[in-house]
Formats: sequence, structure tokens, C-alpha cells
Amino acid sequence: MPAGLISDSGRVLMARLLKGDALEGITHCAIGDGDGTFTNPLNPPSPSRTQTALKHERARKKFHKRSFLAVDPAGQALLVVNGVHYLETATPTNILGVFFVFDETEANGITVKEYGFFGGGVTYVQGHVSDYAEGGVYHAVSNPSGKVLNPGYLYEVKNLPDFNKVADTRIELVGVIKV
Repeated sequence: MPAGLISDSGRVLMARLLKGDALEGITHCAIGDGDGTFTNPLNPPSPSRTQTALKHERARKKFHKRSFLAVDPAGQALLVVNGVHYLETATPTNILGVFFVFDETEANGITVKEYGFFGGGVTYVQGHVSDYAEGGVYHAVSNPSGKVLNPGYLYEVKNLPDFNKVADTRIELVGVIKV
């Protein structure tokens, strides 16, 4: 499976963070079911560097932890991303893990074909208090049921062979960022 693609807006987020702008780094993961270009479920289209959003966001959630990671030279660590075993460490490294969990009751019925990591000031609509939001980005006319007010910067996007998330199925995603 191909790796995710760092978007142009992700590069802007990184530049702003390095400049010292008062922004948070990667804070949210969004999942979506794509659009009409996702015709072959086993061979998804390539994402675009110019994307600033998912093709069809359905749910978004804030991270549950962020940790420094180190490659496990013995290859025994349980955290495996793209075939590489990682250990969490308290020592700062050039590898960051951002962990997301969509629980059993969240995002049920979605055929997940795309996901993205967002940062830089994600906010939800007024009155929404959960870390989990459904319905994508709010727009008064085109999407009045959306719970995301400011989507922030799309850092990384990945299209994947789809799978149906059904009741009692968790989705756990880890963003591994190497600087």
C-alpha cells in the first residue's frame, strides 16, 4: 500500500510551525468515503498535493496521544507502520507518532476510502463538545449538518482500498511523521 502524501497545505503548516507561529501541529484525523473517482475499490486514485480537504469527509476525531518514536532495531515492538517496528520513547527523536482511535460506535456504516491528518487550528461548530465530529465541514448552504467549523491544514492525505466499518469495529490510525 502506498504511503500517504504530504500536501502543499501540510508544508505550509510545517513552515508556520518552524517559524514559531502560535499553531498546534497535527491534532485531528478525518476519514471519508471518497467521490466518483474512487471507482475501483482495490485500486484507489492517487491523492493530490494540492488537496486541502478529503474528497468526502464523513467523520473527524482529535488525537488521543502524541509520542516520540524510535525504530526498534530488534523488530519486536508491537507498533508496526509500513513494516517498520517502533517503540515509544520519552527521549525526543525526529519521529513523532500521532494516535487516533475511532471507537466502536463512531463512524459506523462508512466505507472508508480516504483519510487525512489535520492541524493548525481545527475547530468544531459552536455547541459541539465531543472530540468526535460527523458530517464534514460546515457550510450554511451546502452542508448545514457539518460539525467542523475550521478544518485546519490538511497535512497528509492517503487514499486506500476501501473497507466497510460496521458496528463494533474500531479504527486505529497512527500518523508517523519523520522530520
